[in-house]
Formats: sequence, C-alpha cells, structure tokens
Amino acid sequence: MQRGKIFTAVAWGLGGLFLCAAAAVGFATQGFGLAELPDPQPEDWAQAYTTTWDTEEDPVRGLDISWFHGPVELRVGEGQYVTVTEEAQQELPEEDRLELTSSGGVLRIKWNSQLLALDLLEHNSKALIVEVPRETAEDLEELRCQAVSGLVTVSGFAAGEMELSSDSGGLALSDLRAGELRLSTISGPMTLRNAQVEGRLEAYTTAGAAELSQVAASEVKLTAVSGAMAFQGQAGELWGDSISGAVDIALAQCPQAAKLRSVSGGLTLALPENDGFEAAFSSVSGRFQCQFPASGDKGPKGRALYGSGGAQLEFSTTTGDIRLLRSSPAKTGDQTQGSELT
Repeated sequence: MQRGKIFTAVAWGLGGLFLCAAAAVGFATQGFGLAELPDPQPEDWAQAYTTTWDTEEDPVRGLDISWFHGPVELRVGEGQYVTVTEEAQQELPEEDRLELTSSGGVLRIKWNSQLLALDLLEHNSKALIVEVPRETAEDLEELRCQAVSGLVTVSGFAAGEMELSSDSGGLALSDLRAGELRLSTISGPMTLRNAQVEGRLEAYTTAGAAELSQVAASEVKLTAVSGAMAFQGQAGELWGDSISGAVDIALAQCPQAAKLRSVSGGLTLALPENDGFEAAFSSVSGRFQCQFPASGDKGPKGRALYGSGGAQLEFSTTTGDIRLLRSSPAKTGDQTQGSELT
C-alpha cells in the first residue's frame, strides 16, 4: 500500500514537471513558434468552405469556439442562419476541416475533428468567419472564443457570460454587452471599445498592451505583467495589478473603492470632481502626486483626505510613481491644475 502511494506521488510529480516544462517552452517560443508565423493576407485565402445552421429548427443559446493559427471574426448578420465560413490557402482534406457540433443549444466550432491538430506541424493557417443572426447574437447565454495564434475580432454581441482570449494574435472587440466578461492575451494587443458589463470585467495581459475605452462595469479587475494597461469609463469597484507595465485609468465618476498595485510601472488614476475620497499610498522610491486639494501626509507613504472621504482608494508601488489626477467634467482624460502632495 505504501509503495503504491509512493508510485502515485512520483507519477503526479513527473506529470506536473512535464506540464510545467511544456508551458515554459510554449511561452518562450511564443506558442511553440506559431506566433512567429505571419498571418496570410485576405487575398491569400484560395479556398472557402461554408456551413449553415438553422436557428429556427435548432435554437442557439451559446457559442464555443476553439481555434489555432489564423484570424477569427464574429459578426452580426440578418436572417435565421448561422453562417460558418472556413478559409484556407489550399484545398483542405476532410479531416483538416473544422468540426461543427451542438450540445444543449451550444454551437461548438473546433479547428478540426482530429484528437490532435496534426496539421499544425505543417504550419497551416485557416481563417474563421462566423456570422450570427442579430436576434441570436444579442441574446446569448454564453460566448466563448479561444485562439492560440490569430486576431480575434468580435462586434455587436451580448451574452450572460463572455470569455474571449488569444495567446499571440490579439483581441479587437467593440459594442459588447455581458453579465460577466473575461478577456486575456499573452503577447497580442487587446482593444475594447464600447462595452457594458452588469457584473465583473476581468482583463489579463502578459506582454501585450491593452486599451479599454467607453466601458462601464460594476467591478473591474485589470492584470498585467509587462504590458501597459489603459482603461477609460465607469467602475463601481476597481482593482489593478501590474509588475512592470504602466496602469492608466480615467473614470467618469469616482468609484466606491479602488486598489492599484505595481512594482516598477507607474499608476495613474484620473477622477472628475466628486464628494470626496480617502487615498492610502505607499511607494519605496516612487513619488505620489495628487491634483485634488487634499490634506494629509507627504512623502512616499501616507494618506490623503479629500472632501467627505467616502471612496476608499489604495495605491502601492515599489519604484513606480503614483498620480491621482483631477479630470475635466467634459473629458475624463483631461487634466486640470490642482494642489499636490509630494
């Protein structure tokens, strides 16, 4: 019995070591070399394969897409059919074409039907275009799209749960509505324009820059390693974490609470005139700047009180500067002159 336990522990340990090594190699090579491959231009797509799905016969309440190398575009159309188009640079054998299935009302689109995507070894690239009827696109229960190496473009969709990710291709998103929204990239850029999130918005990037604008959410959590993160809009509660990337946030109104942390990246929070806040700040060698006429401590660590002190703000860096700016009521990003605590 004891020997069996030892064998199991060793097996799990070796398995964990293998997975960690594989993940490290994948990250170091930017997706095992796939990120280094240039995306073909539209005129390079010589072959196209189209499949349709009748939403009146088989209603669609969710989309689940898994793609490897090549761009993915989700767009809103008219009519009653979901149109799925796969484009390639050369003719595809049946086993290399996408797989379209449905379960429980969720339409699933996979790179192909093979257990392992062996065609990736040949560095094949395919484009995917999914056009969804407006009535369906604006009333999904779930929307998930995961791409390894390819730009993911999504516009005009609404879902209870929405999860969009691309390791190295990037995300280009606009006009989204969601109950919960999760976004992630590793080395690709992330852009989001005009989004409403009833619950939590989470955005994660390792090295790609992220820019989120005209976004409103009850809770916002931003995480970056070395990529710069910019957010403009509204948030009831706000969290921001970065190692070396700058975090730049401009809000249309003062949040209930905000907590921003960074090691060497600077932190900037711009707020319009408000009833008041209490800001706790701490930095080893960075400087704290406040454009509101606040009272409180000076130096690398302390508290600043403005107005009634209702909102709770917290800032922490090691070497990055901290800036709490007063923005113009007309434009959230504009800065006005004010007193400073240094």
